[in-house]
Order: sequence, then structure tokens, then C-alpha cells
Amino acid sequence: MPMLTFAKFMDTVDGIEEARILLAALEIRIFTILGKTSLTARQISSRAKTDKAGTLCLLNALVAMGALRARSGKYSNAPEMYKHLCATSPHYKKGSVHLMRETNDEWAQLLKAIRKGRDPKEYAGGDDPKFRRLFTYAMHERSLDYADDIVRVVTAKPVGRLLDLGAGPASYSAAILKKDKRATATALDRPSALKVAKELVGNGRLSARFRFLEGDLFDTPYGENYNTVFFANILHIYSLRENKILLKKIARCLAKGGRIVLVDLFLEDDRAGPYHAAMFSLTMLLFTATGRTYTFTETEKLLGQCGFVDCKRTSLKQGAAIIEAIKK
Repeated sequence: MPMLTFAKFMDTVDGIEEARILLAALEIRIFTILGKTSLTARQISSRAKTDKAGTLCLLNALVAMGALRARSGKYSNAPEMYKHLCATSPHYKKGSVHLMRETNDEWAQLLKAIRKGRDPKEYAGGDDPKFRRLFTYAMHERSLDYADDIVRVVTAKPVGRLLDLGAGPASYSAAILKKDKRATATALDRPSALKVAKELVGNGRLSARFRFLEGDLFDTPYGENYNTVFFANILHIYSLRENKILLKKIARCLAKGGRIVLVDLFLEDDRAGPYHAAMFSLTMLLFTATGRTYTFTETEKLLGQCGFVDCKRTSLKQGAAIIEAIKK
């Protein structure tokens, strides 16, 4: 990996300014206020209930960044901003918008987490259904970049009875079932997440091949004789001890010769790459009670300890990867 130059260091730090500007625009709903219309700074300020002078500075910065357009003293959305960030657009990325706003404040706690470590009390309490619903939509929106590659790997062999653990929106299992017409799926997650999954799967033919199982990864019985277990973006949430419990439980629910498919951001042994996996380590420090990013080697060793053999790696985009393994 090339060394970080001082110029690149400064450019990256200066980029915080642009990120803050865009997040401020999301927070006061600039893109939704504009919609498909053109408005003056005074009109936008009035609807946003913000200071006119400050709003004018923000609008002009957004124009400079290409997020807005300005003409004859009126501002309007650039096409991409309207499409994805305006709440009245049919393509509005409501989950991603919520997640960006939610995590903005959390990243401000990075220095505290590095200095003092994680506080378990911050992660206590039950799941918030409202947050879980929007988070699930965000996961669906992000899955679109990876679905084709994941489906290609998973359906290279007959899928059979598929168990999708922590399924969230069930976007991946739905895409798998569309490709493998003989496969069926059981999606397990919290009720608020599965409500989104049911909305996305719909009431057509695909839904007849789905079973939705409300519950908890640790406490809920999975069933048995599955041919494939899909375990995507879960490993990094838990400690080594917790993952060992889950992987042994998965091995018990698989038929002999069944397959586990793990999707995650895996590190090389030096833990400094791939780039996105190394960056994700800090995300887990901030947003989970015990989670972290695991290396390929320690994940494959863990799989071996839990009754799996023949690990196979496949690289995906942006540092993500798949590890497949077979139950002994």
C-alpha cells in the first residue's frame, strides 16, 4: 500500500468540511424542501426554520459542490440529490439517509472510545423498532451493490433449503431464490426487520418459497437439515466466544455436507488491509459492544473448530469477501 503523503493527509482532513456540509443539508431537509421546485434562500430558510444568512452560505456551498443548482436567485436540486435524498422521490434512500444522520454523532465519540474503551452500558437495553426498520431499509439499499456477485457464488451449487440468519431485509436470499428456482428460504431476524423483509418480498410467487422466523440468533431454534446457511455481516458484531456459539449452532442445523456462506469484511493477517476492512474495525469499536473485524485466517480456524472443512475464499467489492465451508 502506498505511503500516505502530507498533501493527501491534508486533503482527507479537509474533506471533513464537505461531509459536514452535506450532513447539515440532510439534517435540515434541504433536498426534501426543494423537491422538484426552485426556491429562494428566504423561502428555504422559512420552511427549514433556520437563519437566513447561515442558510444562504450553506446553499451556495452546496451549489459549489454540485449538490444544488442556482439560477436567478433560486435554488433547485441536482438530479441525483432529488432522486436519492428527497423524501418525496420514489427512489428515496430513507434507510441510508437515516443511517448517515444517526452515525454522524456517534463518530464524534471515536477519540473517547480509543482513549477509554467501550462502555457496555451504552449497548444495554432492548432493540428500537423504529431504528431497526430504517436500518433494515439501509441494508437493503446497500445490498444492491453486492447482490449479483453474491448470488453468482451461492448459486454455483444447488442451494436447497436455505437459512438466512440475521436476514434483515432478506435481499440476498430473495435474489438467490430468484436465481435458483428450486431453493426455499427461512429468514430469521427481529420482528421489525422481518416486517420490512415481507414488504420487499411482496405477495407474489417468491413469497410462497419464503418462511419468516421471528427470533434471536442465540436463543431461537433454527430447525434442521438445511443445505445452505447464509451468514452475512454478522460475524463482526460479536466476540470470538459468541461467534463460536453461533457457528456450532449452525453446524448442528445443517445436513451432512451442507454449506455455510459467510459474507463480511475480512482482514489479512497484518490487520492493516484490505483498506475498507481496516477502516471497518473502528466502526465496530464504536457501534458494537463486543464486535470487531476478523482476519481470514482466524475465521477459517474458527470454522474448523466448529465442525467445518474445505474453506474457500472469494473477493467482493470494497474489501468484502465470502468464505464458504462445508460441514464435516
